Amino acid sequence: MAEDDTKLTLTGLKLLGFFAKDPSKKWSGAEITREIGIGSGSLYPLLAKFENSGWLDPEWEVLDPTEAGRPRRRYYSLTAIGARAAQRELSQFQLAPAIGSLAWVS
Repeated sequence: MAEDDTKLTLTGLKLLGFFAKDPSKKWSGAEITREIGIGSGSLYPLLAKFENSGWLDPEWEVLDPTEAGRPRRRYYSLTAIGARAAQRELSQFQLAPAIGSLAWVS
């Protein structure tokens, strides 16, 4: 999918803005859910969409699940293409301070 083909919902913008705050940080799905409250039913399809668009770089945790007693985690970080997309898409919005939600910039 080409960079410009990605259509964004408000939830997608929220996720993109979250990654844009610290583009070099890697986040697992569970961490993202805890931080911004997007449920797994919305989160994982968005992560896949952003990954297919080249906006996110996924990386599996290097770990033996048997030794750790849990499954491996998949971490996501923003790519350079994703950072440009975030800047472009989020520049159309500003945070409404009173309610903490996105608002159109006139």
